[in-house]
Amino acid sequence: MNYKKYPIFLNLENKNILIVGGGNACLEKLYGLEFTGANLQVISTEFSDEVKTFLNKYPNISIEKRAVREEDLNFRDIIFLATSDSETNLYFRKIAKEKGIWVNSVDDPKNCDFYSSSSVFIGPIQFAISTDGKFAGVSSTLRKLFEEILPEEDYEFMETIFEMRRNLKEILPDQKERRLALKEIIQNLNSKYFHKSN
Repeated sequence: MNYKKYPIFLNLENKNILIVGGGNACLEKLYGLEFTGANLQVISTEFSDEVKTFLNKYPNISIEKRAVREEDLNFRDIIFLATSDSETNLYFRKIAKEKGIWVNSVDDPKNCDFYSSSSVFIGPIQFAISTDGKFAGVSSTLRKLFEEILPEEDYEFMETIFEMRRNLKEILPDQKERRLALKEIIQNLNSKYFHKSN
C-alpha cells in the first residue's frame, strides 16, 4: 500500500540540528533553516564558496572542517545528511535510527524519515510543496509559480488582512458575529476582484 505523508510545520527554535556536508545540498538546507531559531552545526571535509559566504553571515552557526564521527550524532533533534557519498549517508542514517533521531538523506528518499519541502512565504502565509523527495525540480517550479501569482507587493495586503482579523477579536468578541463579518469581507473581495459569488 502506498501511504500518504502527513505534512507538518516544525517549531525548531533551540533544537539541535546537524548538517553533514558542505556543498549545494547543504546550502539548500541552510536557506530552509535560516530563520527557524535552531542551533545549527555543519560538519564537512570541504565547503563550497557559496556555503562559506552564507556561513560568514552567521557566526553563531557552529562549523567544523573534518569528517563526521559517530559521537557527532549525540543529542541531536534532526540530522541532514547532505554528502555526495551515499555510503556515508547510509552508514550514519543507520546510527541515527538506532539513536531515535529523525534523518533526512538528501536525494535519497528511501533513507529519509521525512522530506524537506519547497516553501513559499507570502507575508504571514507559508505554502509547503513536496514531491516525496522524488522530483525536487517540480517543487521549485511550483514555488516560482506561486511567487508570480502572489507577488511581493501583495505581502503587505496579506498582513493587513491578518491584522484586521486580530482586531476583530477585540471589536467583536462574539465568535458567531465575528465569523459573519469575516465572511462578508471575503465575499466582497471575491465578488470585486475575483468575480466570484457564494
